[in-house]
Amino acid sequence: MFGQKEKGIAVLPAEVLVQTEILPGTEIMTDVPGARFVHAHNATSATVLVPQPTDDPHDPLNWSRWWKLAVTITQGAFVMISVITNLSIAPLTPIYIAEWGKSLSQIALLTGVCVLTLGYANFVIVPCSDVFGRRPTTIVCALLGVAANVWQASAHSYNSFLGARAFAGIGAAANESMMPIVMADIYFLHQRGKFVGIYFWCYFIGLMLGPIISGAVAQHTTWRWFFWACTIAQGLNFVALCLFFPETRRLEVAAKSVIAPDQQLTGSIDADYAGDTKTGTEAFHHETLPSALSVEEGIRTDQYLGRGRPSKSQLGISQSPDRKALRAIVLHIITPIELFFFPIVFWAAMTMGGAANALLDVNLTQSQVFMAPPYNFAPSSVGYANFALVVGGMIGLAVAGPWSDWVAARATKKNNGIREPEMRLPALIPFIIAAIVGLTVCGVGYQKHWPWEAIIIVGFGLVGVQVVAIPTIVTTYAIDCYRPVAGQILVISTVCKNTFGFGMTYYINDWAIKSGFIPPLMLLMAITCGFATIGLVFFTYFGKTMRRMTRNAKVHEL
Repeated sequence: MFGQKEKGIAVLPAEVLVQTEILPGTEIMTDVPGARFVHAHNATSATVLVPQPTDDPHDPLNWSRWWKLAVTITQGAFVMISVITNLSIAPLTPIYIAEWGKSLSQIALLTGVCVLTLGYANFVIVPCSDVFGRRPTTIVCALLGVAANVWQASAHSYNSFLGARAFAGIGAAANESMMPIVMADIYFLHQRGKFVGIYFWCYFIGLMLGPIISGAVAQHTTWRWFFWACTIAQGLNFVALCLFFPETRRLEVAAKSVIAPDQQLTGSIDADYAGDTKTGTEAFHHETLPSALSVEEGIRTDQYLGRGRPSKSQLGISQSPDRKALRAIVLHIITPIELFFFPIVFWAAMTMGGAANALLDVNLTQSQVFMAPPYNFAPSSVGYANFALVVGGMIGLAVAGPWSDWVAARATKKNNGIREPEMRLPALIPFIIAAIVGLTVCGVGYQKHWPWEAIIIVGFGLVGVQVVAIPTIVTTYAIDCYRPVAGQILVISTVCKNTFGFGMTYYINDWAIKSGFIPPLMLLMAITCGFATIGLVFFTYFGKTMRRMTRNAKVHEL
């Protein structure tokens, strides 16, 4: 399949490499003439690692499985707790209406203002993570989250609580962007779909579990105890981040000290693409070969792979500023705006926003539906309905990331070991179908007063599946295309998602009262499935053309 073999090693034929256009996002996933790459587990039969690790035991790519797991768990807990705290007060709506004498739209604004700050704060948070490090940025945000929880629990007026909600969004905003950046720091390309999927699972499971918890706590004690409990949880997570979340940035200066390009490989690519600076060596700038790694019988190995650990400095509270990022701080801040006009990023942001806000639509309307006749649910029962979303989200987690990785790996094998990001896109098909069925059942079931079992088990369940799966696949695709700006991609996706969500809080409930539940739910279904389907077809055929159009953009140099 991969052409010639040298001592049992699959090697990409030289003529195939010559004919391959190496654009940003295109990856060589097999050995090539004149070069050997480090493979997973140092086994030549395993996947080529992209990016290539250095020979430094403190390189985050070399960390042991235990340390990577510790980072993943602490980051996932931060995401989940932040979401539970800030986006889970829908079951408390009638309590707030009675306590403060406000309208349904005014109470919905408590979610809307938090959603808004959750998105826009990332214009500052992501550049800070690039300049000052992922660790100090996340720890500061976690500390702000603890303070915001105390404010929310002790607020005694609507205006004070509204201010606390806005402040809470600032601290929790890191959950919208930081974990995917960190996962890209410590895991390899062939693992990316799985761990981006874990991020979205933590995010949306928090969104689904939150109403269950808040409704139950409010019914058995008071709504304030919900925020005191969140304060305790956020405080424990703050301690865990300090202990088990080392700095994951791979600073360029450190990489240069141990990495030297393989001249034979680089030269052959330069010769084939003379004069085209973005189709040759640039594709290898972050996967260049560590010269100090050992080569035995034509096999390149990394003695620290899976055995490394963080250094003492990586566990420090403060980190060395990235001077290159600091000099380009304005570029880091405005890059999300530039990325908005990249077709691939725009599509991924809109599709992710549609899928996420489909869940928000269900979240905002569930109390209005199930606390009224013929259902007459108590607040805790409305919360328990979200267990169906949780189960759906778990199915989405179990399937979406590994499924999209498998689809891409299978296509890569057929393509002689050369991976294009577009190979991941066909994995969207079953989840588009799930979104159509799930949102249709919710909208029509709400309106026609179907048995709650049909609405919750089928409708909520499939909405839970698609809300994890679709964002996982489209976001991973965009990151595959523009890896150096993974954080900025999450910024623009989050801003689009949360701006739309903020607007929904103003009109969705009133629209449902005036026109019924079918129009708002079908609008979200059309947005989610329409964007996903159009992009699936268009980028499968023209995605590489879009990447070619943006190959000279400065975002590849960040």
